[in-house]
Amino acid sequence: MPRRRSKDGQNGQQQRPSPASAESIAFTLLAGVALGLLVGYGIDRLLGTLPVFALAGVFVGFAIGLYAVYLETK
Repeated sequence: MPRRRSKDGQNGQQQRPSPASAESIAFTLLAGVALGLLVGYGIDRLLGTLPVFALAGVFVGFAIGLYAVYLETK
């Protein structure tokens, strides 16, 4: 009698996350923070308010990175 396969494709075993997926998550978070910092720094240079938008960009970039990781691992 053949065994039934579970939803994850293995015979009742859960898949372990690979190191490549951990690297992808780290890169996604880092890219979000870096992009937010660069955009915030550019806005600060235009407006002459140096640390304000750069700091806000870091936090917004981190939030966007977390959301991207959530969508990737969902």
